[in-house]
Amino acid sequence: MLLTSARILKMLARRVGQAAAWFVVLLVLAVVIDVVTRSFVVLGSTKLQDLQWHFHAALFLFSLGYAYVEGEHVRIDVLHARFGPKTAAAIEFLGALLFLVPFCVIVLYYGSTFVSRSFMLDEGSASLTGLPHRWIIKSALLAGFLMLLIAALGVILESIAVMLGATPETDREPHHEEVGL
Repeated sequence: MLLTSARILKMLARRVGQAAAWFVVLLVLAVVIDVVTRSFVVLGSTKLQDLQWHFHAALFLFSLGYAYVEGEHVRIDVLHARFGPKTAAAIEFLGALLFLVPFCVIVLYYGSTFVSRSFMLDEGSASLTGLPHRWIIKSALLAGFLMLLIAALGVILESIAVMLGATPETDREPHHEEVGL
């Protein structure tokens, strides 16, 4: 039951991260349009520049959970690779429970005030000609950290299962092989 719950939570984080990858396409399009309009039409757009920052922020925030469940977060891999499955699971459990979950809860708690204040004021860009409704992108902060919290809960459940004797799952989806020079 622990592994099934962990698999569902981690799958949710993966799917959101995979969907967020499309922000790269939107970001590239926004940059290309901005460069072309600035260079050839001599027309700058503050809204387009704000949109680039929004796409970049959304890409980063919605990919947090994905990066965590895929093991692409910062950790000392040299030491992690030397540990047995139970020791690695115990370290992952403690790290997530003592550091990641409290951090996510703090960001969500204070971030909700941050977003609600922005919504109530109908905050816009600092630039007069920038994008309105800044609360939309600020809400991405909450959504991104909520996905990271969900991913952390999935990893915690999986770690508990491994510490109790379950075989560590290798449910990572196949991905590219890194090629060095």
